[in-house]
Amino acid sequence: VGTSYSYQWYSNTVNSNSGGTLISGAINSTYTPQNTIVNITYYYCVVTQVASGCEQTSVTAEVDIVPGPTFSTQPIGTSVCVGATISALSVSYINGSGTPQYQWYSNTVNSNSGGTLISGATNSTYTPSTTTAGTLYYYCTIDLPQGGCNTINSQTAEIIVNPDPTINLQPIANQIICEGGISQQLDVNYINGVGSPSYQWYENTTSSTTTGTPITGATSDNYTPPTFNTVGTFYYYCIVSISGNGCNDATSNPAQIDVVDDPIVSAPAPAYQQLCQSATIQDLTVTANGGVGTSYSYQWYSNTVNSNSGGTLISG
Repeated sequence: VGTSYSYQWYSNTVNSNSGGTLISGAINSTYTPQNTIVNITYYYCVVTQVASGCEQTSVTAEVDIVPGPTFSTQPIGTSVCVGATISALSVSYINGSGTPQYQWYSNTVNSNSGGTLISGATNSTYTPSTTTAGTLYYYCTIDLPQGGCNTINSQTAEIIVNPDPTINLQPIANQIICEGGISQQLDVNYINGVGSPSYQWYENTTSSTTTGTPITGATSDNYTPPTFNTVGTFYYYCIVSISGNGCNDATSNPAQIDVVDDPIVSAPAPAYQQLCQSATIQDLTVTANGGVGTSYSYQWYSNTVNSNSGGTLISG
């Protein structure tokens, strides 16, 4: 009777519109339940017509307050070489309510805010590009608008894309040694790439760095060829392999070693002199040619027997 009503809201721990707890001050046709305590609460309202005293109780309204969403899986960073195929970054969450909306971002600094929105990256997984060398940070936001939950931001995942390795210390390009000699040590070093290096030296009969034969045991960053007992031209190079994802091999330049005949020394001239004591002796002369270069050093020896070994060094 009439249009004047009074309202009283009640809360209950069970799904019943009787036996609830009166909510003090909740005497309007609308009521905003609490949202700070995680629980399930049922609400109903008793409406009374003031003039007639008629009374009606509403059905219950269930309000389920759940914990806010939190990440249960965070994205994990990696370090690779340009062009590598990497696993997708992935996130998952627990709690919250409603249908999730995902959005991935990239950032040039290690921060999960202020990044650049990645167009189309709206799933729980995202695979970054590795076509360009550099470091970027990725993170994901999850929004549950239907449940009124706050947006949450994942941790950042650092993706380092390294340039492929290159040789920055080349082996000695050219050496000329005599037959029976030993060359200088060949060395290599590299920059860039990621992971652990392995080395393999090769020998070849041409200057090609693709058709050589691997040298057994030559697996360090330096190599000294054995004694050369054959005249000819020999080539050596090293391939450096890096264990990191997507890293290409780095191949050194070829090192050329020319092995030439030992220098030829003519017999001393004159070959024989027989003189009286204290007579003037003609100088002995030898001529050298061949070998490496045209600069020679000389050392004379004397002997009491006809042999060119085992003599006595003549000082000066």
